[in-house]
Amino acid sequence: MKSESTIDTPSAAGALIRRQRISQGLTQQALADAAGVSRKFLIDLESGHERAELGKAMEVFAALGLSLATATPIPRGSDHDPERRDYAATFADLLANRDFEFAIKMLADYASASLKAGKPLLQRSPQLKDPQWSAALAGITNYTAHRLNQPAPAWTRRIKPLKHPWMPADSYRSVREPMKKLTQSETPNELAALNVFIRERSLATA
Repeated sequence: MKSESTIDTPSAAGALIRRQRISQGLTQQALADAAGVSRKFLIDLESGHERAELGKAMEVFAALGLSLATATPIPRGSDHDPERRDYAATFADLLANRDFEFAIKMLADYASASLKAGKPLLQRSPQLKDPQWSAALAGITNYTAHRLNQPAPAWTRRIKPLKHPWMPADSYRSVREPMKKLTQSETPNELAALNVFIRERSLATA
């Protein structure tokens, strides 16, 4: 009977990945290419960097033929499936609770899930009371529709550009001027048209 090890820290995950990579005769670059991540990311992951992105880490595990197991049942249903999630209700709840940091992460989740589904998932207006977040969702909806070579849902045309430039990150922290300029220069046109600024790389999960 094989003994089981618990992967409960970033360092443990990194050590396992490194050992498995070496045992398979793979260089860091070869594994990075197979997993679709950068070599720098893999270096950080193998060294136990605590901020390594989980999605990319799972791609590395898959490339090595590894998987994670848990004795606790994994939640199922629309709340845990990005392509079936009710994004209108999700954002309404997050904004009501002023959980702006997680709401920003959900913007990227919405973009990624829409592209994976092959259509913008918000086909109807989310009917948010906050004009800034409405504009952000409209901009991302237009962005995903454009990338999929589809017409944007009609509701996005009813959303007017904000009177002043806005970055969602300003909702919960102070953004320095150099970062603001960089963000503005790297924002997709569909969002900039609504005076909302989010770096396209922040939607990299898409």
